[in-house]
Amino acid sequence: MESDGEVSPPSPPQAQGPCGAGHRASHSLPTSAGGRVCVSCAAALLSSASAPSHHVSHVLASLSLALADPAFLAPLRAAHPHLLAAPLADALAGAASRRDAALAAQASDLAADLASAVGPPAASGLVARLARLLSSGSLVKHLHTLHCMGVLLNSIEGAASCIGDKISLFLNLVNDLRLPSDEIRGEILFVLYKLSLLNSTPWDNICDNDNVDLSAIGRSLLQLSLEVLLKTQINAVRLNCIALLLTLAKKGAFDILLLGDQNLMNSIEAEGSRQTDDVSLNASIIVLFADAVKGSLLSTNLEVQTGTLDLIFHFLSSDANIFVLLQTLIDENVADYVFEVLRLSGSNDKLVISSIQVLSLLATSEERFKEKLAIGFSTLLPVFHYVAEIPFHPVQPQVLRLVWICIVNCSGILSLSQEEQIACTLTSVLRRNGNGELGMCSETFVLVCLILIEILRSPSAHNIQALPSFIEEASKHAISSTLPHGYDCAFLVPHSLRLLKEALIFCLEGNKENISVKKDLEDSVINICGTNLLQWLESAVADGDDDEALGEILQIFHIVLSRTSHNKQLKFAEMLASSSWFSLSFGFMGLFPTEDVKSVVYLVTSSVVDKILGCKYGETIRDAYVYLPSDPAELMHLLGQCSLEDFNLAACQCAILVILYACSFYNERLVGDNQILALVEQYILLNGGKFPYEITGHVMLTLLVHLYAFVRGISFSCSISHSPEVEKTLFRMLNFCRTFSEDKTVMLSNSSQLVDIQMIAELVLVGETSISYLLVSLLNQVVNEGTEDDVFSVVNVIHEILVIAPCSSDQFTSCGVVDAVGSIYSSPYSSRIKSLCSFLIFNILCSASVMALAQEDEWLALTMKLLEYFNSSLDCISSHQKHKILIGTFCLILHHSANKVLMEPAKAIILNSSLVSLTDGVIQEARAKGPSLLQHNQETDFGGFMIFILQLVYFSLRSLHAILDPNIDWQEFLQDSDNPQSFCVVGISCHDLCRLMYFGPCPIKLIASQCLLELITSISEQRSYLNAELRCSAKYMKSIIAVVEGLVFSQDSRVAENCGSSLSMILRWENFGSQENTLVRKSKWSRLIMEEFTVALTAPGLTSKSFSNHQKIAASIAVSLLKLSPVPDWLTSLFDNSLISGVVANLSARNITAEIVNLFSELMATKYLTQEHIVALHNLFQVCRRQVYEGSSKACLSEKKAEERVARSVDDERALLFDMVLNQHAASCTVQMEQQKLLHEIDLFFQESSQRQQQ
Repeated sequence: MESDGEVSPPSPPQAQGPCGAGHRASHSLPTSAGGRVCVSCAAALLSSASAPSHHVSHVLASLSLALADPAFLAPLRAAHPHLLAAPLADALAGAASRRDAALAAQASDLAADLASAVGPPAASGLVARLARLLSSGSLVKHLHTLHCMGVLLNSIEGAASCIGDKISLFLNLVNDLRLPSDEIRGEILFVLYKLSLLNSTPWDNICDNDNVDLSAIGRSLLQLSLEVLLKTQINAVRLNCIALLLTLAKKGAFDILLLGDQNLMNSIEAEGSRQTDDVSLNASIIVLFADAVKGSLLSTNLEVQTGTLDLIFHFLSSDANIFVLLQTLIDENVADYVFEVLRLSGSNDKLVISSIQVLSLLATSEERFKEKLAIGFSTLLPVFHYVAEIPFHPVQPQVLRLVWICIVNCSGILSLSQEEQIACTLTSVLRRNGNGELGMCSETFVLVCLILIEILRSPSAHNIQALPSFIEEASKHAISSTLPHGYDCAFLVPHSLRLLKEALIFCLEGNKENISVKKDLEDSVINICGTNLLQWLESAVADGDDDEALGEILQIFHIVLSRTSHNKQLKFAEMLASSSWFSLSFGFMGLFPTEDVKSVVYLVTSSVVDKILGCKYGETIRDAYVYLPSDPAELMHLLGQCSLEDFNLAACQCAILVILYACSFYNERLVGDNQILALVEQYILLNGGKFPYEITGHVMLTLLVHLYAFVRGISFSCSISHSPEVEKTLFRMLNFCRTFSEDKTVMLSNSSQLVDIQMIAELVLVGETSISYLLVSLLNQVVNEGTEDDVFSVVNVIHEILVIAPCSSDQFTSCGVVDAVGSIYSSPYSSRIKSLCSFLIFNILCSASVMALAQEDEWLALTMKLLEYFNSSLDCISSHQKHKILIGTFCLILHHSANKVLMEPAKAIILNSSLVSLTDGVIQEARAKGPSLLQHNQETDFGGFMIFILQLVYFSLRSLHAILDPNIDWQEFLQDSDNPQSFCVVGISCHDLCRLMYFGPCPIKLIASQCLLELITSISEQRSYLNAELRCSAKYMKSIIAVVEGLVFSQDSRVAENCGSSLSMILRWENFGSQENTLVRKSKWSRLIMEEFTVALTAPGLTSKSFSNHQKIAASIAVSLLKLSPVPDWLTSLFDNSLISGVVANLSARNITAEIVNLFSELMATKYLTQEHIVALHNLFQVCRRQVYEGSSKACLSEKKAEERVARSVDDERALLFDMVLNQHAASCTVQMEQQKLLHEIDLFFQESSQRQQQ
């Protein structure tokens, strides 16, 4: 090897001769400095065992510098790639034999550099020689050789294939794990780990192993590795050991050692029993494993802790005898160490996930683990609160299960504060799920319900003051998130119902003080029963849902009817009976023909009868239900039999009579009226009115007479004249009105005829105008001369008639009821009467025809009195019931004014300064609440009142078009809410509406979005015909666009549709400034909407659930974006040729909409469509048009008349107005209109495509 010499200017190349040692000139390689290096000289010196160490070191240093020199490396790589590999291996071996650590490290580094620089030729030689070197003899001197081998295996692809005898290498490495040096053992473990990763272990090449005992190798490797893990304090060694064990465990290398039977379990438990050597060894290995992981679990290194937990988890998840492993690890206190890791984790997600996974597996050995769980429960609780707040956290169900196991098995472990905190956390989990923000997995939902149930069953639960409010909210969200979703949540419904049942039982237990605190929770549960559960029962008859949920609901109903207060029992029973309970109950028994369902249905029915009829009539059903059939037809057949000699049949007949009598009170029919009459008559003839029953005979006889009179009255209703003499009827009416509030049925004097409110309503309904005239005249008379009770009675009768027969509104209006009621507001009557009058006016406005409302003078006078009454009691922002009723009435007047009637009364409402101030005040209060507005749903005072105000604003905006449109500057509603100016009309600015949409609960979001759509539509139309400039800042538009873009993905399709339509119109506004255009072009939301849209069109199965029904919205937005100048770059790249081809291929005639056709027209106009696309769409639209023509006649037949509804309460008013708001849009989107719009768009597409071909 020649010296580089001094640095001198480069000289002309000269022919080189052999080096001083006589090696060929080709072995002398140049360097960039002008010198040369003879690789043969270097190889000879490195291979010489007698060469002095400092010479070898100098050569290694020179070669290290040369390898970094491209002038040297290129010829070396081209001509002599193998030349230095063997000498370097020899040098490394020589350094090891001399125990020269520095020289060995230098040789090791150079070997790694050579392999990296030269590549596979050198690397393969190095790996092969080092493998041979490490395959035999002690490795005590070969620390750096092992390190070099590890580096090569880690960095060189396919390095393991160069090893000749893998078995020998592996066995020697395993054997030398006994060496005492942590450094050597660490390097050995790393090499073994890399061999395992590279599939170069005996378990990877079973066919080439000859007679190698894999079990013995595995046992030795496992035991030695675990001993290293147990003894070492070096984290690097721990990491290598854990990595090796985890890798080999995944290959099943240790399963044979851990597989066992009952003998292995006995070897651990039974001291002194006879054991085989193998079983003892296997048991000792499991104990060694438990001891070895403890130190690593307490390491300060995160990777070591996580790796150790993963190792434990994998061993517990293997095919081994899991029971024995669990038992041993629990007995060896491994669980305590895992809890300690969890305690010190600081909510580190990796540690939390790994720790909980291990604890969850340990918990499968419930008996042994429950003591450990009880000790570690205080550590588990902070983790519980942490993961519960993160939706879909990977170990959320496991943590909840651990908490549930502990609560169930360790009674009294929770303090009052802990129970309260857990209930609060779980309520927030259900709140997120119920509000539609984020869902949860099914297992999480089940465990949340189970934990809350266990807390409710705790004896100390009655002492937690805040628990009822948490359970009230939790039960509402649990029911609302499962019950309405049918088959998607079918198996979750029973769990939410059990939570509701336990909540009700919890309310009814404890001392009187505790029960009074739980009143709100009890009322909430009963309200859920009367709304959500009853609606589900009605759908169950049609859909055939599971009988388990049905049984739970009926049990809850029975608890309400049997254990709550008398007033609540009576109210609930009347609610069930008025909801066609008797028909529903037989539907349940027909749908689920089991004895369990039959018994619980008749039990609830008997309780309902007890409450609505009294006299323990329900006892007849409870005593006879075993013999009662489930089919109404069979029930009626029993009634027509002779029962004088059959006590069981007689008991059944008494029960049947009671059921029919109860049905008659609520206008229910189990069979036809004629059939009932025939069977009752037959029963009387055959049995003579004898009742072998504990109830006294005269009670049953009275019931039978009333039932017979009822069915006789029904049968003669078509033939008897219903026009009594005027003078007699007047007194009868007065008598009826005065007693109506106490007794629904009145026996007229000197008459045997039974008169009830239903009969009166039917007389009015068939056109008997004298009755309506008499009632209105009577009302005028008692207002002037009668008492307050008389006034209330007459108004109540008129209202009840309207409730029964809404179409009688026209008759009462023509008879002057409006003026009569208006006089009440001018008199000093109580708010009770005026509130009832407000309901009466509301229901008249709901059902009256346009002709009946034509007398605007009387309605204007009434409206002014209503406004005066409203203003007189409005000291501040109020949510009093009477204000809500009146606001509902104002909404209906405004609603009618949009149809060009009641325009003057509507104008008085819209311009009323008190209503304007009230609206501004409510909006200011809502704005001040910020994000907390989400908590104010329609069940809260403020939330319910807020909904009424929004409904008033909505109808006001629609009314403005009809009465003040030319005088309204719609852009005033674009004012900034930070600098508000009071409106002169009832209204809300766009900015405030966006705030309500963003922060408000679902009902507020929906109505606010409807109001925003009305405003955006009005602004667009006015700007269009006035050619007016847009007067708002870019910042203002940015905030509006941000809100509506985000809510396009709302789970409520109606909110999404409103926001999508608003966004589409905003994007089409003329004179859209450059700043706004930039905003749209850079909008990530718009891009996401379009990407979801394209996925929906090309691969419908991949779209998110919230987007599946929003294709029309997205199509309109896409058209608006395509009309921008310039079109956003991302939109151009999105609608490329391949995507459009995929969309066209995926379309069919049945899923074509007008919006989709319009989108393709715009794509064609902007030259995104090729001729092939146009031809394919032309053919598709032809088919679509033909199908529309063929199906148009069927669509006409499907249009249904809207059902007439009335309001008995404020909630009814709010719901009715809510439906009217929604139906305004639905009325403009009938099937025929959609079809006409589709045909129009198809014709436009054909015209534009024809023009394009001509060009």
